[in-house]
Amino acid sequence: MSDEGDPETDDLTVLSPPQPVRGLATVGVTWAPRADLSDGAIAVSVRTKQDGVWGGWQKVPYHEEEGPDASSSEGEAGRPGTDPIYVGAVDDVQVKAVTDSGFAPEGMRLSLIDPGTERSPEVEKPAIDTGNLDLSAAEGPLTPGADPNPEQPATDDGVVGADDATLLAGSSATAKPTIFSRAQWGADERMRDKGSLHYGEVHAGFVHHTVNANSYTRSQVPAILRGIYAYHTQSRGWSDIGYNYLVDRFGRIWEGRYGGVARPVVGAHTLGYNDDAFAASAIGNFEVARPPAAVIAAYARLFAWKLSLHGISATGTHQWVTKRYLRAINGHRDVGQTACPGKYLYAQIPSIRSRARALQKSFAGRKRTTNIAGTPWPDLVVRDRATKKAYTLRTGGQVRFAGGTTAADGLSGADFVVPIGDANGDHRADLLVRDRASKVVTIRRGDAAGHFGAAAFPTSRFAGADLLARAGDWNRDGRGDLLVRSGSNHRLYVFLGNGRGGFGAYRRLSSDWRGYTATSGAGDFDKDGRDDLIGRTTGGRIVLLPGRANGLAAPRTLVASASGYQLLGSSGDLTNDGKSDLLLRQAATKAVWIYPGDGHGGVTGRLGPYHGFDAYPTLFGAGQVGGSPARDLVGRGSEGRIKVFANRGTRSTEGLAYTGQTFAGARAILNVGDWNGDGHGDVMTRSSTGNLWLYRGTGTGRLGDGVLAGRGFGAVTMLAAVGDMTGDGYPDLMGQPRGGSMRIYPGNHGTGFGSSYVAHSALSGSQQLGLGLWTADGAPDSLLRRSDGSLVLYPGNGPGGLMGGTKVDTLGNYLWKLSSGDVNGDGRPDLMVRDTAGRLWLVPASGSGFGARRLVTDGLTRFDLGG
Repeated sequence: MSDEGDPETDDLTVLSPPQPVRGLATVGVTWAPRADLSDGAIAVSVRTKQDGVWGGWQKVPYHEEEGPDASSSEGEAGRPGTDPIYVGAVDDVQVKAVTDSGFAPEGMRLSLIDPGTERSPEVEKPAIDTGNLDLSAAEGPLTPGADPNPEQPATDDGVVGADDATLLAGSSATAKPTIFSRAQWGADERMRDKGSLHYGEVHAGFVHHTVNANSYTRSQVPAILRGIYAYHTQSRGWSDIGYNYLVDRFGRIWEGRYGGVARPVVGAHTLGYNDDAFAASAIGNFEVARPPAAVIAAYARLFAWKLSLHGISATGTHQWVTKRYLRAINGHRDVGQTACPGKYLYAQIPSIRSRARALQKSFAGRKRTTNIAGTPWPDLVVRDRATKKAYTLRTGGQVRFAGGTTAADGLSGADFVVPIGDANGDHRADLLVRDRASKVVTIRRGDAAGHFGAAAFPTSRFAGADLLARAGDWNRDGRGDLLVRSGSNHRLYVFLGNGRGGFGAYRRLSSDWRGYTATSGAGDFDKDGRDDLIGRTTGGRIVLLPGRANGLAAPRTLVASASGYQLLGSSGDLTNDGKSDLLLRQAATKAVWIYPGDGHGGVTGRLGPYHGFDAYPTLFGAGQVGGSPARDLVGRGSEGRIKVFANRGTRSTEGLAYTGQTFAGARAILNVGDWNGDGHGDVMTRSSTGNLWLYRGTGTGRLGDGVLAGRGFGAVTMLAAVGDMTGDGYPDLMGQPRGGSMRIYPGNHGTGFGSSYVAHSALSGSQQLGLGLWTADGAPDSLLRRSDGSLVLYPGNGPGGLMGGTKVDTLGNYLWKLSSGDVNGDGRPDLMVRDTAGRLWLVPASGSGFGARRLVTDGLTRFDLGG
């Protein structure tokens, strides 16, 4: 550029001679890297001449904070410079510059770029219509250790159709917009630095504008893009075009930087934030013109989809991006001293956020799901050691109780509160209450909505009793009966309910009941057709006293030593399996335990601990208080308030069912979720030869015949089903080839895989557990168990892979360690483990880690594999 004056301008530093233009031109100015200029230190303008007439001067923006990060190899090799300006088909172009110092920066150059001959695109459709993509084409042999062609993006062709209904059928993924490819705008792939392609993470997106004229035609857009590309690579020295996407004024979205539109390609757009964000630049100058509605709509579609891939809400306000918290969608000016993306486009960013959020689908579809039987609850698939047959072990939501709701008040003066059952013949659970002072017994009638009414049916008949307890329905007439121990002679009686709020005939059950410190009716605990009792002996044993026609049979020990435990009784079937259960509370911790009855007069492994009842010194099973078929718990606080804790009606397990398949050669079972998008959970096995076989589910617990899904997985360690990492609505696997990095193995929406790619550098661990949605965002997370038992959480960033690990807990050395999704219905993913004794335990999510284990079931010693 020449140092000559401009008769039209004062304080001129540099004025270029007029430069002739051929074709559709793009112009920009660059200077040497060591000439460090702030945004306000230089002002560059351009004017054009056409048909012998010079036009007015147009400012050429310079943003010091736009480009590759200075510490990157791309930033170190690049030249500072202005934005490129598309001037189109003109005769001549001239540039002037004014600097604060009055001197031109060292190495100042004018770049005049001819992007090639203008022509109309032959087809304005995506280069590859993914809606009609032949899925079988991706099902060939898979080598999981490395990308077959590192230069080819692993799972994305870079172009996606907006109407790809076939691909998205049954999917909960946010719709992909139409994105026109680099090939369609004529990118010369020889111009970019192929070795500089790398991937980061996405935590936010930025809105830019290119500051071109706003009057371009549809057919001129490819030339504009080629000009920007050439200026960025040939004049600025960048490895590729800086933006990830570009949007024209007609609402079309164009692929920018190479690497796959669904991947977190690190661009050169927002200095200091490129590694953790993407950017889309609107073609035009929106400091001087309002963006067309089509541009805003395109931004909404693009940002809705791109942010969804990484589990980010478009209206998020607290995203950590490299060094500070930002919104999910930002303008360039939010992080730099720049007017970009222009005042009119910047004013539309709130609308872009809200419109993008409205387009985003729920992230719930990215959870880790293991539902094989078509129920709301996770399932396990287990293999019989001897027969090699595969079975579905259905969980049932676990035995749970809701938080307490007030059922009655004013009972602080009572010395006995008894869940008597139906005392007045209305088929609703009632309470029997004895006043401590007057010894008068009354009935509080239940209303089937979880409340007990005013006192009724008063009687002084039981004033001399020192024990009142529920007997159940001793004579099988549908009426609640009452256990009574005489305070004078210690005899135990059962008084039979008359169905009118009172009691008629009675039977003596024992002539001396002083050997028991607590007694409760047990229902038909041994399933012999007669109701039974449960008692706590003075020696601390919990015993069953079977009912007989003439009284009680000899006691049977249920719990040999219950020292430190309070007998809360047996209120019938608390575990919703049709068998009466035993309820105990640990005195020191207030933890409540359920000992499930086995239907033969014994109990199985205890369930619990259950918490939340500390404020209720009196706690008992009260039958069906809330109106549902399940039996509820009722507690009385020291202030006399009665609370009902509704039984959720869920069960620990729903039993075993044969899948119809035999896994003879399997070495591992992966419960992968709905792999092929038909709405049913599927299963994969890994053979001794490293082949993966897909068994498609039917939604009933049965599995179809195996289909070869992939080869070469024998050397992949820590292989795990991880949910939908890629954000396309279908589940994926992750694993680490020996000696390599952790990789994502994307499902191909059919029966196989797309090409794998790196999710994280090599990680230390013995097993990976795909958690699903653990953190607060919508991208699945992973847990690695190390050899010392440490559990290390690696939050997911969708296609961005895994982020830095944090130890959250430890886990012992169990035979099976499984991540099965939300087993207990609290909305958080849990773990399940199996010990050498064949017991299956739930390890529930709790706080930032995991809580105390709870027994789910036992008797699994016959099974050698589980998934």
